[in-house]
Amino acid sequence: MNIATIFGIITGISILCAATYAATDSVGVFINLPGLAIVLGGTIAATFICYPLREVMRVFGLFMTAFTAEELPIGNYIKVLVAVSRDVAAHGEEHLERKLKSIDNEFLRDGLQMLVDGYSKKELEEILNNRIQQYHDQEINAAGIYRTMAGLSPAFGIIGTLIGLIAMMQAMGDDVARLGPAMATALTTTLYGALFANMFYTPIATKVERRVEERTILMCVIRDGILFIKDKTPAAIVTDKLKGYLPPRSWSSVPSK
Repeated sequence: MNIATIFGIITGISILCAATYAATDSVGVFINLPGLAIVLGGTIAATFICYPLREVMRVFGLFMTAFTAEELPIGNYIKVLVAVSRDVAAHGEEHLERKLKSIDNEFLRDGLQMLVDGYSKKELEEILNNRIQQYHDQEINAAGIYRTMAGLSPAFGIIGTLIGLIAMMQAMGDDVARLGPAMATALTTTLYGALFANMFYTPIATKVERRVEERTILMCVIRDGILFIKDKTPAAIVTDKLKGYLPPRSWSSVPSK
């Protein structure tokens, strides 16, 4: 996560906290531990009912990744594919085998291995397309889980408020003066539900979806590059075609020659 992003998050949270502090004479009224437990506990329990345990646990592991992930260096991968294209044109596909272990990207490594093993273009295209689709479908489902939590959280906030109102009504006859503070405490549960949905679950879902789309584009770049290499397409043409996946502002980072 770059400094600008961290600064933006801190600034936004600071403004929110300052506005909250200025809106009331007693900040303590916003602290409601039972209400917090109802919102978090209810949301997590309902999520486990909706999805398999292993899938939910894996998605929870994406929490920090979602905030630390940055833009993928697609331009660098285009340069690698162009270099491989030139290498194959000069020395043949078999020359690639000793370089495969030095490639970190598993999708690229497997694709080049299939190229070395003599897979036909049709077989390469079918296998790579299937892997891209499987990755996209599996990872986009992770964002769906966070969106489900964003929908459940406000609902449990309302449930917590209703529980608080019922308890307040039972005690109302003893001391009417406590009615206002008790009502404020009950309503904080609804606040928690809306806050978690809009500040955590929905932004994380959006971040995960964006990351999945970036990785899918990268995999498409690798797929097309491997197919171009299979067709022995000249390196300059490979460069110009793959640059189409980049935004125009990034074209200059990948020289045509």
